[in-house]
Amino acid sequence: MYIINSILYRIRAGAALLLLLAVSCAQFEDANEAREVEPLNTVVKVSLNIGDAPDPGTLNVKLVNYSERFEATASVDQSGSVKVAGIIPGIYTVTVTAEKNHNGFLYNYSGNVVNEAIVTNNKEVVVEVGASKSGALVMKEIYYCGSKTPSGGSYFRDQFYEIYNNSEAVQNVRGLCIAILNPLTATANLPVWPGDDAAQYVYASTIWQVPQDKDYLLNPGESILIAQMADDLKKSNLNPNSPVNLLSAEFETFVKATSLINDNPAINMVMAFWPSPTPQWLTTVFGGAFVIYIPTEPIDPTNTVSPVGSTSKNYRVPINQVIDAVELVGNPNQVQLKRVPAVLDAGAATVGATYVSKSVARKIKTTLSDGRIIYYDTNNSSEDFEVMDPPVIRRNGAKAPSWNTWK
Repeated sequence: MYIINSILYRIRAGAALLLLLAVSCAQFEDANEAREVEPLNTVVKVSLNIGDAPDPGTLNVKLVNYSERFEATASVDQSGSVKVAGIIPGIYTVTVTAEKNHNGFLYNYSGNVVNEAIVTNNKEVVVEVGASKSGALVMKEIYYCGSKTPSGGSYFRDQFYEIYNNSEAVQNVRGLCIAILNPLTATANLPVWPGDDAAQYVYASTIWQVPQDKDYLLNPGESILIAQMADDLKKSNLNPNSPVNLLSAEFETFVKATSLINDNPAINMVMAFWPSPTPQWLTTVFGGAFVIYIPTEPIDPTNTVSPVGSTSKNYRVPINQVIDAVELVGNPNQVQLKRVPAVLDAGAATVGATYVSKSVARKIKTTLSDGRIIYYDTNNSSEDFEVMDPPVIRRNGAKAPSWNTWK
């Protein structure tokens, strides 16, 4: 009896085990099927708004899903659309770009759509593409994230902005402005600006201007440095861990002297617009959005504009006066939180963290026979810039202008 019962027990146990395995396998197959995602097709359609710029010809299309680290590329005729296959469902930034040489000018064509949910097959995404000429002056290197002190503190007075003559002709930076735009950091909650012509402007929170007392000529291959504080930031009473010595900077954004801030040999920029100044011009270490331009009329600091529902004072900068624009963000996942119109900058650059002594710098496009460097300027900071560790002033042999006698 014991033997029979034992055999029956083993038979029942074996059957139960087989049943359990069968159920488990079925559940496993169901789970695998649940995780399978059918790739989608997406139709990207181009809408040109390029004014009197020449037709771009073929344009490049890129779809990026930052959360999944997935991207797809294609090309499209200027008047048509393209079907992009193999797209995984998700949230995308869709960018369309091109460049064309015409009558001695380089035209950049760009447009994008951000935070686009692509979850259905054959969804159509319309991208409006604008055009602009590449500026002779470019923001070549920006060190914004700050550094750590020997005691582990955070230091930001060593920020600098290098502007380079990327052209074949002498440029005059007299009256040149550098503006940081509103909002100061990347955000999904973009301000709404009043007026039917609101899209024709970008909106500055602060503007500094090169003095207009005389000409400041910049030969091809020369650069100017705008320092928050044009000092040797490595001094023992400042930050011995700072990666830069900025005593050779041409300009500084001097506000007032303190126990740690001196009026250095550099020429003081003019505080053209800053509704609520502080002892120093700190641009956000999380990545701001910048434009450089030369205004066609004097800046009137009382002529301000506020976003809908806000009292913050901002200054309107016409897009058609912008020479160069660079958008910076806190990390790669924030590239889709754009503040700058795509016609000025279709992407964004980042060092990815704060107080890490790194900069973003333009990539080299070509080196001329005389050794002069030409840098990429496609109006897409995601493509034009790379991270540099450490920051270096006048990288790749850029020269200081002859009127900088203290360099």
